[in-house]
Amino acid sequence: MSFSLFSSSNYQIEAQDREQLLQTTRQLLTQIQGLSSRIAAVNEISNAINSSLNLDEILQIVSQQAKWLLDFQHCSVCLKSDDGTFRLVTLFGSPIPCPNCPISGNNPISRALKTGQSQLNPHDSSDTFLSTYPSKLILPLARDDQVIGSLNFATSHPSGYSQEDLRIGYLLAVQLACAIRNARCFQEMNALLAEMNLLYSSLERERRKSDQLLLNILPEPIAHELKETGKVKPVHYDCATVLFTDFKDFTKIAEQLSPEALVQELDYCFSFFDLVSEVYNLEKLKTIGDSYMAVSGIPVAKSTHAIDTVLAALQIQTFIHWRQIEKRQKNEPYWQIRIGIHSGSLLAGVIGRKKFTYDVWGDTVNTASRMESSAIPGTINISQATFDLVKDFFQCDYRGKIAAKNKGEIDMYQVKRLKPDFSTDPLGLVPNEKFNRIYSTISSLAVQ
Repeated sequence: MSFSLFSSSNYQIEAQDREQLLQTTRQLLTQIQGLSSRIAAVNEISNAINSSLNLDEILQIVSQQAKWLLDFQHCSVCLKSDDGTFRLVTLFGSPIPCPNCPISGNNPISRALKTGQSQLNPHDSSDTFLSTYPSKLILPLARDDQVIGSLNFATSHPSGYSQEDLRIGYLLAVQLACAIRNARCFQEMNALLAEMNLLYSSLERERRKSDQLLLNILPEPIAHELKETGKVKPVHYDCATVLFTDFKDFTKIAEQLSPEALVQELDYCFSFFDLVSEVYNLEKLKTIGDSYMAVSGIPVAKSTHAIDTVLAALQIQTFIHWRQIEKRQKNEPYWQIRIGIHSGSLLAGVIGRKKFTYDVWGDTVNTASRMESSAIPGTINISQATFDLVKDFFQCDYRGKIAAKNKGEIDMYQVKRLKPDFSTDPLGLVPNEKFNRIYSTISSLAVQ
């Protein structure tokens, strides 16, 4: 009797096994292809949400593009706020009833938030949260070992969500958690930058105030040197012009005024003097009682210092003259002014550590003071040195040798006005074009 190993019955069984194997293989390939497509879709969503740093835009992308991945009728996120509480935001479908804090109570979302574990089709008779949907997928959003919220899907499909849905949802939740953390870090960075900008703006405003205050006390070059080096080197000037003013009978008239009226009048006059000093580039140094002091030719030396000072003195003299007329018309007391000017060498620098003062020293300062005290009220009294520098431009009357305290007799001159050839007005206060041309030439000369 013959026997064949490959009988027809055995071959038929093997063929059935092969067919079943092929069918199983095809099913696996289909599942793998489907899973690959879903993973590719997760990557596309990931790229989309990671391209934005706006939280609302990120959540909108999820609600729009995740529908193909996970069939749902409701999609929401539960996010942790800065104060530690959680808030529920519905992204798709009708909003659902939500307790004040979703983490309170016993529901799938609170369990996911507390444990960090996903909830796949939870069935809990005590659960009233999302109770209208029999199938739910709750995915915790975790970053840096901290649960920052949950991504929630729900559907009424009876078959519920599968383990594959859970894996796909987990991948999506990981990407979403990363995008949310990046968006929040970006918001925090922007908030920090805004605070820094506000702080910088505040500091800049205070710096400008400080700089302006310093400029009100010191000349700009001196203030800059002080800020840069913390000190100011004294500077010797070969020739500068010092101006002093003083009001005659100040104490006597002050007794007729209230303290407020006295200060107001001084402020009114000295404010005009400041304006004149600024126009003619004089450096105001200080006021002492009713005395006003300014210098031309410092801190930047210039060849027109004496001319500028006399022009300024004429403006001050005229202002006080018209102020006297105004006061007489109101039957109010008024002051007469004495103005003294002298030119010569001096030393300039800053003294003090907490209260800085820019000041000048030298015999030129003392002589200028004597010019003021020796002046006839209402006039401008200048020394021989100043006269020699301005005589070509101004009409001056020689007063002779006048005795000055601790100085002996000094040649003094009284300035009347600009010479007619150099003025445009009858009073000789406003320079004309001829004066300006010569003045410009002198200004361009280097200071010796």
